[in-house]
Amino acid sequence: MAAITETLLRDILRAVDGPGNVVMCGNCMTRLRLTLVNAALADSPQLKQLPGVLGVIVSDAQLQIVLGPGKAQTAAEKMQLLLNDGTPAQDLQAIAQAQKQQLKAKQSSALHRFLACFATIFTPLIPGFIGAGLLLGFATLTEQLFHLNQPGEHAPWLLATVAYMKVFGKGLFTFLSILIGYNAQKAFGGTGVNGAIIASLFVLGYSPEATVGYYSGMENFFGLTIDPRGNIIGVLLAAIFGAWTEKQLRKIIPDNLDMILTSLLTLLITGAVTFLLIMPVGGSCLKECRGCLFTSITIRLAVPFWPGCF
Repeated sequence: MAAITETLLRDILRAVDGPGNVVMCGNCMTRLRLTLVNAALADSPQLKQLPGVLGVIVSDAQLQIVLGPGKAQTAAEKMQLLLNDGTPAQDLQAIAQAQKQQLKAKQSSALHRFLACFATIFTPLIPGFIGAGLLLGFATLTEQLFHLNQPGEHAPWLLATVAYMKVFGKGLFTFLSILIGYNAQKAFGGTGVNGAIIASLFVLGYSPEATVGYYSGMENFFGLTIDPRGNIIGVLLAAIFGAWTEKQLRKIIPDNLDMILTSLLTLLITGAVTFLLIMPVGGSCLKECRGCLFTSITIRLAVPFWPGCF
């Protein structure tokens, strides 16, 4: 099977009439998805003849190039780099696009790109915050106008309406960590669902006697106490580390095993680091009275290797 090389990606760009004809680049499990300005300019027969291309599917303005399991994401990441750098092309439109991308790259420092990732994390959540926030505000206003939070006889339909408007806000803030984990890992170059799963470690409960929430099925991590407080900070750290881990693993795992092993190893490694280091770091912001963070982490790491401990 042909590898995903820069030459192959440049050939694909030439076959779709250059980078100036590409609006968006993405992928699914097996396909590289290109949203084109003008799909009629794409040369499907030429694409099908390229080594490594298993098929071509045209759907409206989107061109789907079948590359096989484990290759589509790599192809999308590498092609996005080519598009950002400005791939040379024959027409003036592509040249103008290349110059625009190069100018943008010069103006963007590493810090700006890092901060842009956080905008990518939180910007998609703004409509939900607005919607749930407005409903919560209307519910609170209704409670105050009709004195629903005071003892007395109240219309059942009014109480039900207030409860209904409040439930969306409770849903948002209960599972906000998972939404942030999904967006964060995706923003930093990983797979969103892995970030959501890692974020769920902060939402699950670790006390079998608890009467609310979902019990994780484990009370400790190999004998170490689990304290998932400091959710948002911890989730962001875990997602960033998870994305980095996933990218490093993808460099060494063969393409035909990528779908099976990459997420599996990413979850195992990131989960362990989350329980050992990231949860204490996130929780330390809320527990200054418990002493030095370095001491806390050192003890946590030393316990499994210290004879006679606990």
